[in-house]
Amino acid sequence: MTQGNGMRATLQRRMLLLGMVPRQPRRVSAPELVERLQARGLDTTLRTIERDLEALSAFLPLGRDERDRPYGWYWLADAPLQDMPALDPETALTLQILDAHAARLLPPSARERLAPQVARAREVLEATGQSSGLSLWPERVRILSNGPPLDPPAIPEGVFTTLQQGLLERRCLDITYRSRSKERVRDHRIHPLAMVFREPVTYLLATIEPHQDVLHLAAHRIEAAALTEKPALDPAAGFDLDQLIKEGAFDYPEGETIHIELRVSPAVAYHLHEARLSDDQTIESEAYGEHFRVSATVRDTARLKWWLLGLGAGVNVLKPAPLREAIAQELKYAHLGYRTEISS
Repeated sequence: MTQGNGMRATLQRRMLLLGMVPRQPRRVSAPELVERLQARGLDTTLRTIERDLEALSAFLPLGRDERDRPYGWYWLADAPLQDMPALDPETALTLQILDAHAARLLPPSARERLAPQVARAREVLEATGQSSGLSLWPERVRILSNGPPLDPPAIPEGVFTTLQQGLLERRCLDITYRSRSKERVRDHRIHPLAMVFREPVTYLLATIEPHQDVLHLAAHRIEAAALTEKPALDPAAGFDLDQLIKEGAFDYPEGETIHIELRVSPAVAYHLHEARLSDDQTIESEAYGEHFRVSATVRDTARLKWWLLGLGAGVNVLKPAPLREAIAQELKYAHLGYRTEISS
């Protein structure tokens, strides 16, 4: 091997090596690094890696835990992030948006690991200057919910992190839960299955021993949570989160699919032309008047009723008769409530 090839091989090995060293408080031993490098196809030895680490720690913020052998190596907690290769502005923007809008979707260990990258991303974007559209992007893009902005219910301190950890490590949890329907507090052992964020509430899907039915537990009603050593198991019948959502589990189902017919205003018709209710939706103008007839096959849910009521005078339910009657009753009660005098 020529001297030039030898230098390139050393540089390649050391760059890969630095990328495998975790940030404090995590650590990795030299034998573990040898295994990882060999798994990447690099033919190296323990002695070579030990020499590399010693040499790199002379001018980089690397630390070594000497309490036990083999020694554990790590980047110091306050070490500036080393960009290899340099973090480009587009990737920095992606990290910024992830931190702003999806931080709650990540397990605690992943958020902690990303913290230095997010801080570095902020520096990179600031360095691009005001003339760059990338630096302005986080200030000029927002995600709005469909409805008034509601503050999420407060989750007791420490509970959310424990729920995430139980789900990540597939371990049972012992929880204290306050039931909304029965207004009582009980202790349960649960098998966490999934987490769903439906603004403004966070739900943990789980089974409660000894039962197999999947329940939606509102995270803010979990007053205490503790990890156990018992492995969490899926229900015997299996678990498919996407299928549950498709079946309307989070739309408060009240029945099977139904075929609805609506008389709607031009404004509502235009909206439904852009955002369809279903694949088989049709919109036809009525022979007389300015209204439109909409038909579609949808799932019978409480959320469907809330949507229809929210359209007010812009929609008139024609079919099916039970849905028309239910909406009419709600509007009747609302009308009576508004007719009631309010004392000053």
